[in-house]
This record gives sequence, C-alpha cells and structure tokens, in this order.
Amino acid sequence: MSQAVVTVQNLAELARAAEGGLPVGRDTVMVGEDGSVRLNRTPAASRHHFWLDGLFFHVSLTPQADSTLFQIWAEVGYMPYTIENPEKRALLQSILRAAQGLDNARFIVDDRQKILVLGQAEVPGHLTMADMMYETVQFLQEARPYLRVFGQYL
Repeated sequence: MSQAVVTVQNLAELARAAEGGLPVGRDTVMVGEDGSVRLNRTPAASRHHFWLDGLFFHVSLTPQADSTLFQIWAEVGYMPYTIENPEKRALLQSILRAAQGLDNARFIVDDRQKILVLGQAEVPGHLTMADMMYETVQFLQEARPYLRVFGQYL
C-alpha cells in the first residue's frame, strides 16, 4: 500500500476520533516518522494564555486520575494602601465585598496588595477544547462585570 493511502486512512481515523473531542494538551496529536498522524491519549499538563479587556489570563490544565483540574486567573490591579488613597481603597473593597459568593470566580488580594481573579473546576475525564471553552466562558461571564467595574477605578 502506498504512503499516500496510509496517510489518508490515518487522517480519516484521526477525524473520526476527533468527533468525540480531542483532549487538550501538549503532544496530543503527533506525527510519526512515517508521516502517520496519531493521538496521544496520555494527557499531559498544559498552560494557555489569552488577552481580554486589557487583562492577561492564564489557564492551567492538570490531568488527574479520572478528571482534569481547570484553573484560570488574572492580575486585576493593585489595592492602594489607606494612606495612599483611602477613598479609592474603600471603593475597591466595596467591589470585592459585592463579588463574594460567586460560583465560578473569586477575587482576592494577596500580601502585596495585588488584586487577582481566580477560578477552578474539576472536570470529569480528559478535558476537550469544548470543555475548556465552556469552563472559560462560565468563569468570564461571572467575573467580567466586576472586572469592568474594577477597570473604572484602577
């Protein structure tokens, strides 16, 4: 059988496998020395990044025994010390209080007064691109209104 036929058959198998959703991660799709394309079903941890509304978001995917840990976070800005700007600090604290109790997003202030927005979900099985997009959109839909209000004051 010719190399072209093997490659076409191989790509058809890959397309059928992709219909169920390919796991997201480094080295998921690999090309062999013979030109064949194969799936690596052993999940690997991966990191992804994107910009939205002037913020740089980080996404971490960590495979576990029977699930994948999805984590997302971004630096929002800095909380001023009271002596620097008490009005602005009080305003930002009121936004933080309003954002408490969200399901998918959590706003925190670290020990250096940096405001962060964090999200985490444990997704059963291997995370597909559709799963990653779903979790990202869930997080952003919840966090984005607060991020926009923060943006007015930072």
